[in-house]
Amino acid sequence: MADSLFSRKCLDILHAGSVKEFSKQLVQFSQSVGFSTVSAVVVTDHSPTLTEFQTVSNSPADYLPDFENLELGLIDPVSQHCKRSSLPIAWDRTNYTSPEQSELWERQAVFGYRSGFAFAVHPGKGRHFMLGVDWEHDRCARVPYYKHIFQDILEFGLHAQAAAFDLCLPARANTTFPSQPAPSELEALRWSMDGMTSWEVAHAMSLSERHATLLMQRAMRKLGCATKYEAILLAIRLGLIEAP
Repeated sequence: MADSLFSRKCLDILHAGSVKEFSKQLVQFSQSVGFSTVSAVVVTDHSPTLTEFQTVSNSPADYLPDFENLELGLIDPVSQHCKRSSLPIAWDRTNYTSPEQSELWERQAVFGYRSGFAFAVHPGKGRHFMLGVDWEHDRCARVPYYKHIFQDILEFGLHAQAAAFDLCLPARANTTFPSQPAPSELEALRWSMDGMTSWEVAHAMSLSERHATLLMQRAMRKLGCATKYEAILLAIRLGLIEAP
């Protein structure tokens, strides 16, 4: 890819103004270097029991349930490598060595995931970014041949991660609600964020379990959220509570 065109693509993804634009630039770049699918995953560990994920991908619709299945991610060698390391990995079928991994490779190969290139960035404070490009050919592990392409993907990905967190997992928003959660309601959410049950939250706040549950329900209602988990994440984004 010509240097000027490559630089333009890096700047475009860096200055993407929305998730939609970010996704568009991501797909255009991956296809320009010959890869059919691309995925970017943004992760924030708010606490040991509260992790937030956002995925941007052009994966086939029929493959998305597998792609977003966290249990499959625990056995996928590429995901596990990226979870532990910042070193890039060029992968193909040979990386899927165990019987369950081999079965996983067979399942994803049907959708064009036969080999690829991936890397992760772990900038700290519980934040992680992974970028992967994939195609239907069994040849990505031939690193010397594709080295120049991988170098471009790596540099492009570093520009992408600089924009990804603000776009995909904004820290806070200028959203207001007719009825803001009361301090006690936010405190209940904050305790719950650490993985405490309603009974444990009640004990920490010197309340009855019923009272603690009501506080969390009121916070959920005021934030317009259907679940406690959703309410906690929104409260963090709005700056109403802070992750530990």
